[in-house]
Amino acid sequence: MDRAGQTRPSVERTGGRGEQKERELRRRSRGRGSRNTKDRAINTRLITCWLLWLAAMATPRSSFSAPQPPFERLSGEHGATTNEMRRKACIDFLLQENYLLTAFEFLHELQEDGLVESATKLQLFFANSDMFPPEELAKMQALQGIDAVQLAEEKELTAEKAAVCEYELRLAREDIKNLQEKLSNQVEVASDLSRPDVSLTDTATNGEKSMTSNGSVKVLGKLGEKEKLDINCAVKEYLMVAGYKISAMTFQEEVNLDLDDWPDTVAHVPDALRHYYHAFVCSTAEAVLDREALVKENDVLLHQNEAFERENLSLAKTVEQHRKGEREWEKQAQQMKESFEQSTRLLNESRAEVTSLKLELDKLMSSRKVENVQQSVAEPTTARLESNLSAALPILETESNLAQLDPISIAATANPKTDAGTEGVNGIAKTRISPVENTRAYAGFSFVEDILEVILENSTTLVDSNGCRTSGGHDSRDDTRSDNEHVNLRELKDIHDPEVETVQILADALPKIVPYVLINHREELLPLIMCAIERHPESTVRDSLTHLLFNLIKRPDEAQRHIIMDACVELSKKVGQMRTETELLPQCWEQIDHKYEERRLLVAQSCGELGQLVGSEMRTSLVLSIIQQLASDPASVVREAASHNLAVLLPLFNDMDKYYKVEDLMFDLVCDPMGPVVDTSLRELVPALLAWRKRENQSPFQLYKGLLSRLLLAAQRCPPMSGVEGTAEAQLRTLGERERWSIDVLLRLLTQLLPEVQEAAVEACPFSIDASDVQKDATSFTQVVIKSYVGSNTDWPTLDWLVTDCLQTVLQLARMLPPREESLRTRLCKVLLKINDCFGVNYLRLVMLPIFRAANGDDFDDAHMSFRFSNRVKGFKPRTPLEERLATMCVLPLLLAGVLGAPGMEPEDLAVYLRDLILRSSLTFGAWTPTKTSELIDSVRFLCTFEQHHAVILGVLWELVVNTNADVKISAAVLSKALVRSYSI
Repeated sequence: MDRAGQTRPSVERTGGRGEQKERELRRRSRGRGSRNTKDRAINTRLITCWLLWLAAMATPRSSFSAPQPPFERLSGEHGATTNEMRRKACIDFLLQENYLLTAFEFLHELQEDGLVESATKLQLFFANSDMFPPEELAKMQALQGIDAVQLAEEKELTAEKAAVCEYELRLAREDIKNLQEKLSNQVEVASDLSRPDVSLTDTATNGEKSMTSNGSVKVLGKLGEKEKLDINCAVKEYLMVAGYKISAMTFQEEVNLDLDDWPDTVAHVPDALRHYYHAFVCSTAEAVLDREALVKENDVLLHQNEAFERENLSLAKTVEQHRKGEREWEKQAQQMKESFEQSTRLLNESRAEVTSLKLELDKLMSSRKVENVQQSVAEPTTARLESNLSAALPILETESNLAQLDPISIAATANPKTDAGTEGVNGIAKTRISPVENTRAYAGFSFVEDILEVILENSTTLVDSNGCRTSGGHDSRDDTRSDNEHVNLRELKDIHDPEVETVQILADALPKIVPYVLINHREELLPLIMCAIERHPESTVRDSLTHLLFNLIKRPDEAQRHIIMDACVELSKKVGQMRTETELLPQCWEQIDHKYEERRLLVAQSCGELGQLVGSEMRTSLVLSIIQQLASDPASVVREAASHNLAVLLPLFNDMDKYYKVEDLMFDLVCDPMGPVVDTSLRELVPALLAWRKRENQSPFQLYKGLLSRLLLAAQRCPPMSGVEGTAEAQLRTLGERERWSIDVLLRLLTQLLPEVQEAAVEACPFSIDASDVQKDATSFTQVVIKSYVGSNTDWPTLDWLVTDCLQTVLQLARMLPPREESLRTRLCKVLLKINDCFGVNYLRLVMLPIFRAANGDDFDDAHMSFRFSNRVKGFKPRTPLEERLATMCVLPLLLAGVLGAPGMEPEDLAVYLRDLILRSSLTFGAWTPTKTSELIDSVRFLCTFEQHHAVILGVLWELVVNTNADVKISAAVLSKALVRSYSI
């Protein structure tokens, strides 16, 4: 058997040269064995343990049925790796101990078993010309013809040379020993001396060495006779168990010992070798450190366990205490429930009593004369108010079907005022309006208008938020008054101004009246609430009334929200900017997290309406923060309202400080999972954002770049279809529902922004356009302009962005979409068709068509292009077979439907390209099949989703069916079957 990679001829087991080499090996073995028996050293005691372990764990071959050790039952790859390691260890031992005959036989047996790779080391060893020079082999051939005298002379010469070599060797060893002693005092012994795979040159010392626990070198001494016998027995047993019987026989002959009976020593005890090996490994420095680390970790874990047990006990005690407290709370709740029931019974009894008192009061009031009422009123204003309230009270009482009063009103009747001037009004105010219990509504609120008329006719002064009196109908901040005109709140109370007293009475009565008015009629109280908020001198009372205004209806519908908002806007205009910011906007902030979405929707509408009446700083801080919170609301109607009202406020933003915050908010709303929110954002918010940028003279390209980056990111964060690298499926993405929706709406946004790009391109056109070059519709570029751009090196930032960024992103996104994502491919085609609408058919023919042909791997006409633009287009070409397959799978559908199928292109262009595609692929690679050319069939099938191209496809198929080539006919038939099955053509 020849040895691969060797220049010298192989060693034959039979024949002249093989026999000569065998005799030479035997001679050298005997000579070297007798001379160097005492000087040879084995690597370390680890080698001893390793070899014995190999003998104990040897896996038998098929011809030997010896049982395996219990701890060695390997199979598969691990077993093959273990056998390979054993063979290598055995080879190293044979060469190291200079058992060359055994190694020579072992080499041939390995070659016979087909294990050439395992015998590489032996082949290299026996092919070494230094160990076996060709001259000696040539001498062995002529050995038969040499007489005894010549042999004796050569023997003497050889003995002399050996003596000289031994003397030189002894001197060299002494020098080495001296150098080692000097070196050991200066440098530490390298850590690799303790490794088991030490070479022969590393073991040329007079004793074995091992690393102690502190990292120093420990001399273990030479192997004893028993240890050497154990090693020899282990090697022979391994060779026998592994099936290398000839090598085992040669090894026993070469060792010249009886290895058939292994003495019953400690090493022969089952599993003893494994224990020795573990003990040796545990004695190394690394093992000691690992053991110390494990001990420390064990101690730490024990301490942690104790701490956890203590914590568990404390938690158990805490739980028990909580259970006791819970039982006590249950008892208290039961007691409170019983007390509540008892209070309810008392309340019902009190209501019955109040009802009887009310009937007596009605009789008393009906018998009272009007003249007595007029005489009891001291001031005109109080008289009119009392008469209006007296007229309203019978209406409310007759319309109510209940005979109960609010318990709070009972308490109120017990505290009559002593003011003589308002005795009549207070006497009426003592009697509260009875509640309505879901039967009928209050009717006839004409008394509200009368009360307001009284207040407005007599309001010669107003009170602002600082407690200052000003003229009626003007804001206190806009007038300059002298110090004599300002009277503080305390003076107003002392004066007992009729207007202030009336407002105070109204403010006290409103919170108690509102709960008893039916929800559908509460908006009729808005004028009173607005009047009280506007004119009351105390800020705390105004805050409570403002809170009542926003919470007037628990869950207002759309009409009720409009009524409340109109009242808030009217109130804001009257009280001014300062009080709007300090009193109305905080109420909006408090309602952000309300549990009813109708109330949160009211807050969103309030931001849009009130945000126009506050300062610019407050608008870009508090109002914008409220809208940002509502944009993440769980209710879609609230998010839609936030988008609408943000669009309302954007025209009032005076600077670009908050632009990036608004832009991120716009993208979040555009990518909302609900369709109404997306539609509102695209219809209102995006144009408002673009108008803001245009008003501030800001370039829109940063917005476009942010859009394109989000498009790619939405697809890139999806997992690939396949985990096998180097395949087309590994480049495609498996889209989730959210990612698919985000890509779709972002492509819609890109389509909506293209007219802005076209407008920017017209404004920044670097070429002079003659009147004859202008299109009639003025929406597209002429052929002269496009050729000037393509054929020159002039920069046109807008069109450069369209080529290098927009179309590049569209192609990258297309290469990540699998064929089943037809909806997104259709959306990409709509983007390309929109580019055609905005920039014209000339741009489509001279720019887009070459780019997409290059991206599909086709040739394109660059005669009219400059060198720079031509290189830019060539950059779209696929460079690897994988990219070519992706282009056929993902780019070809867009080329067919979005470029060649655009309205500005001739139908013949699409027909010619489609016919050439089928002919070229069929004649080059054979007929189409659903498995081999599935990408091409899917591309044509996608083209069929556009009904305007059905006639073109049918015409091409008809031409191909009558073609003389059989592959072309088969391709047309396969394609027709696929299209008919999918679509009705």
